[in-house]
Order: sequence, then C-alpha cells, then structure tokens
Amino acid sequence: MENTGFEEDIEEKSKIFTIKTQVGKEQNTADLINSRADKSKIKIPSILVTPELRGYIFVESYDKERIKDMIKTVSYARNMLEGDTPLEQIEHFLIPASAVSKIAEGDIVEMVAGPFRGETAKVTHIDDAKEEITVELFESVVPIPITVRGEQVRVVKRKEEETKEEEA
Repeated sequence: MENTGFEEDIEEKSKIFTIKTQVGKEQNTADLINSRADKSKIKIPSILVTPELRGYIFVESYDKERIKDMIKTVSYARNMLEGDTPLEQIEHFLIPASAVSKIAEGDIVEMVAGPFRGETAKVTHIDDAKEEITVELFESVVPIPITVRGEQVRVVKRKEEETKEEEA
C-alpha cells in the first residue's frame, strides 16, 4: 500500500501553543504567523485571537520547535510560553456568549437601538433561547411590556445594587 502521508496525520496529534504578543497587535501577529506558515509549509490548522485575552494568541500546530523558530521573525510576537495549552482551558473562548447572559430580571436597562432608543426600562422577563428580554418603559403612562433583542439594551443598574442601597 502506498503511503499518502495521511496516516501520519492521524497518529500525529496537534497541540495548542500560547504565544505572547504586543498588546493590541494580536490580530496582526496571527495574520503574520499564518502567512509565514503558508510560505514555510508549517501546518497550522487554527489560530485563536480572542478580545477577552489581550497580549496572547493560541496557535494549533504539530511542530513546537518550528513554531518557536518562526515567531522569532514575526515583529509583534514576543515569545512562546512553555508547554502546550489543553483545549479545556480555552474552550470557553470558542463558545459565543449569549447577549442576555449578563442581564437579570429586575435590572434597569437603557435602550441603545430601535424606536425606544434612549429610554430606560425595567427588565420583567428573559428568554435565553431567543436571546430576547421583555421590558417595561419607565416613561410610559401605562406599563406595556415590550420584547427586544438582548443586544439592543445596556444595563444601567443591576437589581443587586438596588437592594443594597435600600438596606443602607
């Protein structure tokens, strides 16, 4: 049977390496690493740049030493951290956060989009599945429940803050 090289890929397991970069230049570093890898035929299945973690990127590769040598020529890359990073440690970066995950019933929100932009309201219901919230506007004469997308509001005051003020 002819060796296509595919069998080697199955046995050889990729690892995730953490590269320290200049803060604010994470995307540029990732782009440079990607283009250098293409030119030098280094296999990099993925590169993760996450806005929550400034100054670091994650590179998936098979050859640690070749990656180490390559990043020496990348202007914004500082160095590579020792060892590899388990996928479990960066999995939470791969799952997008829900628009309503940080909003709770009773929170005071400001409408930042839509026809009620600029109005303040109280959250009365949250639908996690649809990423929608139901609010009651403070300025309306009759409290009418309005359902809006989670990204159309900004939390002004949390319910916990309100109860702490009442206790004081």
